[in-house]
Amino acid sequence: MHWQIETAGDVRRFAAMICLGVLVADALLRGVALLPGALPALMIAAPLSYAMGQRLAASQRHARALEEALHHDPLTGVRSRASLCASVPGDSARPCAVILADIDHFKVFNDRHGHAAGDLALRHFAGLLRGNCRNSDLVARLGGEEFVILMPGTTMADGLRAANRLARRIRQSPVFLDTGPVTGPVPLTASFGVAALLPGDTLDASLKRADRALYRAKGTGRDRACLHDPTLDTAPTRPQSAAQPHHST
Repeated sequence: MHWQIETAGDVRRFAAMICLGVLVADALLRGVALLPGALPALMIAAPLSYAMGQRLAASQRHARALEEALHHDPLTGVRSRASLCASVPGDSARPCAVILADIDHFKVFNDRHGHAAGDLALRHFAGLLRGNCRNSDLVARLGGEEFVILMPGTTMADGLRAANRLARRIRQSPVFLDTGPVTGPVPLTASFGVAALLPGDTLDASLKRADRALYRAKGTGRDRACLHDPTLDTAPTRPQSAAQPHHST
């Protein structure tokens, strides 16, 4: 039996079940009524089973915390890059849109408002992405101010519509700062690149195409989404590996 012990009530129920088991076992062995012969065994079993339940609850909380740390970004709560790579849809017959999102002028935001405000903006941005996607979509932080969304069962055209919707939602949702040189609502915008995860494709290959589309969105004014176009996005965007995209503009 796998015990899910999370709360103090779970610990008490666990202890009660152990004590009941002790009483039943004692009665079967003795062939007599449960009480008062089983009272000494019950007095020993009750505190021991309660302590065991507390230890099990602590162990399960620790295991959940470790699993959360392995699969999620500690600052924003969305998936980590490693978790995203392990969760790439394996059904290559279904379309899958890949959206690369990057906060505009984030370095300027950090320099102006401070890194604590920058962290708040990242959490706010991640929450908007996650809150405006479907449960089946995968939202992950690649690093810095760059995030990726995998949308299984979604064509590139629908992915572009989703990216434009997200750009509009972010534009309409300023981050509220309560400390630092500027307080109150501060606007954010973001740029998006959209590509497809093709049959037999790797995540890195699709991210490279989305990164080039994102680079074009940045270069044509920001606060917009661009769909990958092989005729427009042929030049490398930067000297480092395209499998690890990074924008700070």
